[in-house]
Amino acid sequence: MKKYRIIIIVGVIALIGLFLPNNFFQPIKNLFYQATTPFSVVGNVSTNRVSLFFKNFTHLVSLSYDNERLIKENLELQSQLSILKEAQHESEVLKKELGFLSNKGEMKLTPANVIARPLNSFLKNIIIDRGSKDGVNVGQAVVSQGFLVGIIKQVNENNSEVTLINNYNSLVPVLLQDSRGTGLLRGGISGLVVEDIPLNITIKKGEQVVSSGLGGDMPSSIAVGQVQDVVSKEGEIFQKVTVKSPIQFYYLEFVFVVQK
Repeated sequence: MKKYRIIIIVGVIALIGLFLPNNFFQPIKNLFYQATTPFSVVGNVSTNRVSLFFKNFTHLVSLSYDNERLIKENLELQSQLSILKEAQHESEVLKKELGFLSNKGEMKLTPANVIARPLNSFLKNIIIDRGSKDGVNVGQAVVSQGFLVGIIKQVNENNSEVTLINNYNSLVPVLLQDSRGTGLLRGGISGLVVEDIPLNITIKKGEQVVSSGLGGDMPSSIAVGQVQDVVSKEGEIFQKVTVKSPIQFYYLEFVFVVQK
């Protein structure tokens, strides 16, 4: 019975609604909209904030990728620049060496790279990448840019140790070209020195010093440097001079072994 009553009430309300004007329910609609508007505004604001957040996040991710790409490109450019600089340096070294080679005629020269410096040598010995398989022998001269820099001390199959002429243990017979005085070139703390020059020789500052070829271990006329100062003292039975070489021994990278 209660069920039929509810159906009758709903039907009566529906019939009444058909005969009411269209704007009869407008105040009720307005009241409903006023009650729900704050929630709608909050919803819209929240949606906008979430949208803005994701938009900024996407932008930051994009910037991060761009930054990483630029860093990678910068490193690649630095690497290429280093390779170009090294190639330019090697080209300049080879130009100097080729200029020297053009004046050496029949002299047989074997090119070699400096690959190491023994820790106990105080930078006065070097290791080169040429050995017995390349025809290198103990006692052969080693030159750079046409100037004597060392003598082969020890030979292995694939590499050799060179005693530089600024080493105190190095002794090379040399000739002062203008005065024709002979002596022994030795290294030391103060640099290159030629000892045992006869007293009757009138030495000229600036004259060229070359290998004399005495002893037969190396060819004659290999340039060593120039006489810088006469440093012998009064009363000594021989004269002594300091010699300046144009070669910076610490920076040797590429040399030639002189093979007769």
